[in-house]
Amino acid sequence: MIEKRVLVVDDDDAIRALLFTILRRRGFKVDCARTGVEAMARCTRCRYTVMLLDLMMPQMSGFDVVDEMARIPEDQRPVIIVLTAGSESSRSLPANVVSGTVRKPFDIELLVDTVAACLTAAAGADQPDDCPAPDSDCMPAKQTTRPNDPN
Repeated sequence: MIEKRVLVVDDDDAIRALLFTILRRRGFKVDCARTGVEAMARCTRCRYTVMLLDLMMPQMSGFDVVDEMARIPEDQRPVIIVLTAGSESSRSLPANVVSGTVRKPFDIELLVDTVAACLTAAAGADQPDDCPAPDSDCMPAKQTTRPNDPN
């Protein structure tokens, strides 16, 4: 099945949930990853048109994800838009891999319009058979403690 998907990669639950909610409301197919490791695993199972990528994450940083994505043929990797809080972006990112940088806090409408433009300009991709349907894994885990539980 040919489709265009967005992968939101950010360890911040609030940012991930915000981007997921707004992009889904605009009708986009959205998946999420909390770490670079999870993002790379998702990229082995599905083809993404756009990746919104935080740079500073535990386990595997956005810089490491960019390095891994550089090894993928250009016609098979997503348009990567880096989301950054500031000074860590001083390390140069390869222009042939990263299409743009957006500083946090970002203008949500401008970011959504940028994603929409990338999706419009890019061709869709055939999804592998084992690629799961877009999901709602972007929401933070719900609290499971009881109101009177001291933990």
